[in-house]
Amino acid sequence: MNKDYYRIDENHTATPSNTNFQLHNHDEYEIFLFLEGDSKYVVEDKTYTLEPWDIIIIRKHEMHRIYHNRTIPYRRLVLMVSPLFFQENGCTDYESQFLKGAFGNGNKIAADLVRSSGLSDAFLRYKKYSENYTLAPGSPVLKSIIVEILYLINKTTGFSASDLTNSPIKPVLLYLNNNFAEDITLDMLEEKFFLSKYYLCRTFHKATGLTIHEYIRRKRLTRVRELRSEGMNIGEAATRAGFHSYSSFYRAYLNEYGTPPRQDLL
Repeated sequence: MNKDYYRIDENHTATPSNTNFQLHNHDEYEIFLFLEGDSKYVVEDKTYTLEPWDIIIIRKHEMHRIYHNRTIPYRRLVLMVSPLFFQENGCTDYESQFLKGAFGNGNKIAADLVRSSGLSDAFLRYKKYSENYTLAPGSPVLKSIIVEILYLINKTTGFSASDLTNSPIKPVLLYLNNNFAEDITLDMLEEKFFLSKYYLCRTFHKATGLTIHEYIRRKRLTRVRELRSEGMNIGEAATRAGFHSYSSFYRAYLNEYGTPPRQDLL
């Protein structure tokens, strides 16, 4: 992320493939504006059907992905904001919407509210000023619009609930989210949720783009990063997150991020 602590990007994909959109998370806040397509959005154990101009708010470390129902043109705009942006621009009060609530709760601002609140106008102004007036990212005018967007989101009280779903994977995700630091096996999950291992693995991968093992590993790595940011030493954080040894944590971290943990987490 640049020195202005935010970045904004609009992307169009003519033939989106779900294999290219896997479950992931990050250390920044994400504001996802859906513009075109036939898609749903998954945040932790919640699923949201998308309509043009719906906004999805993703908080730090929430696992999320988009899922395309059909292979038709897909377009979205994403605004990524570092927690440091609020400090640097004197608007820490506007961060509360990104801090409160359990993971996966209250993520969607429906299109009607996006329009009536002025959020859609703010995004359109940013696009107009940056493209037509060729203002560079980080200019005072564009930065003020980002502050306005964060202000409007913070004022929002009408976040949409998750779509009702009867997916057998939902309780599995809830269990993994609450118990990822424990020893979890497929046999245990099969017995607990009365699902065959084959069906469980296939359905879980279809819903998340990850195997159960990969999902648990990512949740554990995210927890290490959280604990490290709170001042805990790396070894203790790895143990607390569920890794049996530092070597197993080291291999998992290197495989996931491509760099040694001590290089990133010092």
